[in-house]
Amino acid sequence: MDSVVTTFTRRTLLGGLTATAVIGSLSSCAKPEEMSADVVIYGATPGGVAAAVAAARMGRSVILTEYFDHIGGVVSNGLTNADIGKKQAVGGFFYEFTRRVVKYYEEMDKDNPEKPNLQKCRNGYWYEPNLAEKLFHQMIDEQQGRIRLLLSHDLRVTKTDKDRVVSIELESRADASKRVLLKAPVFIDATYEGDLAAAAGAPFKTGRESRDEYGEHHAGKIYMKFRDTEILPGSTGEADNATQAFCFRFHVTNVPEKRIPIEKPAAFNRDDYKFVLEDIRDGKITKFRQVIQVYPMPNGRFELNSDHVNPETGIPRESLDLAEECWPWPTATRAEREKIYQRYLSHNVGLIWLLQHDDDVPEALKEDARQYGWHRDEWTTNNNMPRQVYVRQGRRILGEYVLTENDAKVVPEIERTALKPDSVSVLEWAFDPHGHHHYDPAHPGTREGYYYLDHEPFQVPYGILVPRKIDGLLVPVSCSCSHVAYNALRMEPVFMALGEACGMAAHLALDKNVPLRKVDTAALQANLVDRGAVVTFFEDLPFDDPSFAAMQWLGARGLNKGYAANKDAKLTEGDGAERLNRIFATMGNAKRVEATSPEKPLVANTLLGWLGSSSSTSTGNEPITVGQFASIAYPVLRG
Repeated sequence: MDSVVTTFTRRTLLGGLTATAVIGSLSSCAKPEEMSADVVIYGATPGGVAAAVAAARMGRSVILTEYFDHIGGVVSNGLTNADIGKKQAVGGFFYEFTRRVVKYYEEMDKDNPEKPNLQKCRNGYWYEPNLAEKLFHQMIDEQQGRIRLLLSHDLRVTKTDKDRVVSIELESRADASKRVLLKAPVFIDATYEGDLAAAAGAPFKTGRESRDEYGEHHAGKIYMKFRDTEILPGSTGEADNATQAFCFRFHVTNVPEKRIPIEKPAAFNRDDYKFVLEDIRDGKITKFRQVIQVYPMPNGRFELNSDHVNPETGIPRESLDLAEECWPWPTATRAEREKIYQRYLSHNVGLIWLLQHDDDVPEALKEDARQYGWHRDEWTTNNNMPRQVYVRQGRRILGEYVLTENDAKVVPEIERTALKPDSVSVLEWAFDPHGHHHYDPAHPGTREGYYYLDHEPFQVPYGILVPRKIDGLLVPVSCSCSHVAYNALRMEPVFMALGEACGMAAHLALDKNVPLRKVDTAALQANLVDRGAVVTFFEDLPFDDPSFAAMQWLGARGLNKGYAANKDAKLTEGDGAERLNRIFATMGNAKRVEATSPEKPLVANTLLGWLGSSSSTSTGNEPITVGQFASIAYPVLRG
């Protein structure tokens, strides 16, 4: 079969709708500079950075490319209030990142006994955007040249050979006459939109599936109140091409010497805020924080976010989220995306300006709003405003596994969600899609498509990273999920966890000379958990516990029922046999063991005998705990 090359012009939809497939040689342009590496990553988002660092730490050469002139995606552009509720759900690269945040603020506050910045960083989970970018660079630089950065480069050509990505061609945004041809045995698409995956021909979806497609109760068009479980009238469950609302995650300050006034946008449109103005006139809104969420951050900053409709007060009916106008984004051209970016910037800045200056806004509310201005030390090359809008959802590839709402169902027999022995991460954040349509007064107290549903933690299988049809490619951000499931996954800590898994999977595929879809996931998990990553959730298992890796690897195979590790609990032979048989069954091993004295304390030598190990220890006849059980069984079972 001849090679297929897909070329994208500035008029070509990145969704592939008008892409031209050409056989053989493509371009009459000047020959591009050629580079090669073990792994090429398109998209220096946090997920892309994690993938690059993980692969480099395994000794691989990496080229990390990015359309923008900076790294870190939306995290270095304002999303620094990390969306993670159960902190034990994400470890590895992300947890290491948070330790560096703590160290930074410890040093900053070393002479201040009150430690104000250290307190506001909340153990490393909240931070400044410029610090996030600095730490990402630090982690890259530590790889001593194994990671090469190519910033300000746009994807122009993707070449596949027998449905395998073999090269991509990028164009310098600074000089369109300069191109670079990148070759690698492994490519990773870490963009929010899945641009490389689509260019390579990977199947994907945008918008929302119907309720019937995957049997998801909360799919399709839906009205619900925030944190409520009732599905309201008007919900049809029908599929559509709607994309949830975007917004900016601005950082502002009320420190006078650091504060820059917020100016009225040139394209300001007062009609955009009619519901806000109505609620202000009716006395329902009297404070800035009743319209926009405000999070206190280190160094006198505040992070802003759109707010949902409060189900009790009915406000704010409008906030920073601008629904409907982002629907084209996932498959739009770069020029079209820039127009959407500017529209969102004008709308979001305009809302803040309106609250600070509009004649219909009471003076007390204006004063409350005017305390905030841009921080003069943030985004200094972009008028102190974010360089990227918060893209909550782009394309979603169709992969070897499609994660859905149903994966969050609890299995009564094991008192937790279904076991996935090929798990590479865990989701714990609620199903949290934002609004898909503008506020409709016919549906008070809600915005269509906006809900927040808690669930138990559930595992993420490796297959969501591997696109159907296309080889040589992994996708940690625009990965294979239904719309509902993606809204538990779409958090930057999870993207970092999935990126780290992709980097390690790339290494294993190269090391064993196997396709990415044939990577030994048990070995991948061992690599992940040995570096502190989480592949199953335990609410009481510290990252630094000596049995952490063993508990994680075996936990993904059924070590414990429920979500408590209880690592110090003593086991009986009956307990131990039940756990080991559950692990064997999950691994597809037909072997079963039987406790001859179920009530007798389990000792190490009995466990080693069950495992078929000839090893024994001098303390082998002493009762063992759950953690000791895991530490003994892990090296035997992982091979």
